[in-house]
Amino acid sequence: MIRPFDGYVVSQHAAERVVAPVAEDLNAAERDRILATNPDTSLFLLTEQPAARAEARRYLERVTADGTFQPADGWWVYRITDGEHRQTGVVAEVAVAAYESNRIRRHENTVAEVATLVADALQEVGGSTHPVSLVYQRMEAVDEIVARVVTDPPLVRVQRGIRAQEAWKVDDPGQLATVLDSIPNLYIADGHHRSAAAAVLAERARLEPVGARSHFLAVLFPDTDMRTLSYHRCLHLRAYTPAEILAAIARHFPIEAMPEPSDAGNGIPGPGEVWFCAEGDWYTLDLPHTPDEGPTSALDAARLQHQILGPICDVADPRTDPRLIYVPGSVPLSQLARVCGDQAGISFVTRPPTVDDVIAVSDAGGVMPPKSTWFTPKIGAGLFLRTLDD
Repeated sequence: MIRPFDGYVVSQHAAERVVAPVAEDLNAAERDRILATNPDTSLFLLTEQPAARAEARRYLERVTADGTFQPADGWWVYRITDGEHRQTGVVAEVAVAAYESNRIRRHENTVAEVATLVADALQEVGGSTHPVSLVYQRMEAVDEIVARVVTDPPLVRVQRGIRAQEAWKVDDPGQLATVLDSIPNLYIADGHHRSAAAAVLAERARLEPVGARSHFLAVLFPDTDMRTLSYHRCLHLRAYTPAEILAAIARHFPIEAMPEPSDAGNGIPGPGEVWFCAEGDWYTLDLPHTPDEGPTSALDAARLQHQILGPICDVADPRTDPRLIYVPGSVPLSQLARVCGDQAGISFVTRPPTVDDVIAVSDAGGVMPPKSTWFTPKIGAGLFLRTLDD
């Protein structure tokens, strides 16, 4: 299922210009500005649009020939630090066959058209610098090997603000290979469509020697290193005031007033607990569940939808209802309450699903509710490059 990386690693002298900001954090204007002013940015490879693929191919051919990226193989360790949070993983190639047999498990549905678009781009461009983020249930043997590796200075390091990325080569790979081979399952944290696109490429090559297309680039992180955040919800029902919505909720659930949560850190809602703000005042309530509901229905975001937003507020489809706005859990609660309140809305805050929650849903073959969680920080693009050329 897992084999050593075979590709390229960015040279330290070029890393500052090559390693890209997280694409999801950039708006279109910011992305265009970087592309126009930095010919070395790996953002050139983070596109699926047909018009940009020829330029991306030229970029890949140049940076693998001029020393921007250096040939590299074997096992590598990657670390990302975001403020006080740090997670360390192993860079590897994982088998498409493991994805197809559900040893690499997912918690999101993918859209076939999107996966095909990503596959088309990979095939035409010929490579990628954006690893899939995978999670395994922690193994002490891997921890011990990684801990020894990172005692040396990294071969590559890039820091922007509070975010740092580092990479080390594993000099004694034999023991690591044996340990990784014993991992029973991997779980996709980020990169569902990239994984699905790899499967599309492998299927296209079924009648040929598969070679590089039998695997895709990934970083394997222990579950204990991972951090999840939730999405807040801001609900605007134009036909009803926040007070009327509050009264409707109170007819079904006992609600209690609570102090305004502190942005400096005043805990998070407990399991099944919902905090919500209406007209500047904060309240709390508990949403029940029964153990036989299964791991997906037990999630707080699912309880909120099935017990309040759906039956009481008439939000039948949380994916498409324009009255329901999702706000990243990194947004301070005071800002959430202010912005939502300015639009005569009610804001809802739930406990983020844990990594164990995501694994349980994946093991059950389920799908996380829409906008229920995301893993952060995301892996940066531009440190490792894997081509499809055999």
